[in-house]
Amino acid sequence: MVSVGTSEVARVGRPPKAARDMARERIIAAATELFSGRGFAGTSMEQVASKCGAGKDTVYRRFPSKVALFESVVEHAHKNAVARLELMPTVTGDPLTRLKCLVRQLLRVNMEPDMIALKRIAFSEAVVFERGGPIPPQPDPIMAKLVEAVESAQEDGALCPGNPFEIAGHLIHCTVAMPTGAAMMGSNEFGSPTAVDAHFDKTWTWLMNGLKQL
Repeated sequence: MVSVGTSEVARVGRPPKAARDMARERIIAAATELFSGRGFAGTSMEQVASKCGAGKDTVYRRFPSKVALFESVVEHAHKNAVARLELMPTVTGDPLTRLKCLVRQLLRVNMEPDMIALKRIAFSEAVVFERGGPIPPQPDPIMAKLVEAVESAQEDGALCPGNPFEIAGHLIHCTVAMPTGAAMMGSNEFGSPTAVDAHFDKTWTWLMNGLKQL
């Protein structure tokens, strides 16, 4: 009769949650790099499995399709952006100063190379989601934080009255959409922090002049 040690028994069955979470993180990290460098069409589940050192079956158990994996990669990138914003040092000063710092940080986060790469894939290859469009927007804590900052500036009298959701949307569109859109198209117009800051300062001045006069 062959005895079985406790360590061998422990390996039988489903791995512990911590191990499953680590495996999932490795898969997402590998997929992020591959999707960013090769695009959706140029990346296979086999390549992801090889890069993260996992079996293909392991990848498919956690992500039943390449679309599901890509959606998780985009969601993970978004959560990382939220986490980076949460780690921002507390800004002192009046509500308008705090709003300005928040919008500037949103611009900087969105101009990071990994974010640009994922945005480019999501918009240029939306057809792969078999929905005729990009991933539907989810409740966004970043936008909620921005709307709250707009409302505080309005209450302080620094911004004109109006729908804070619309104002927040216009702030993001004007300050973030232009440089990120240019970067997604391969332009180096905003390729340096100095150029990004110059765009922000000029655009912010124009916006504030308009929002204060309305």
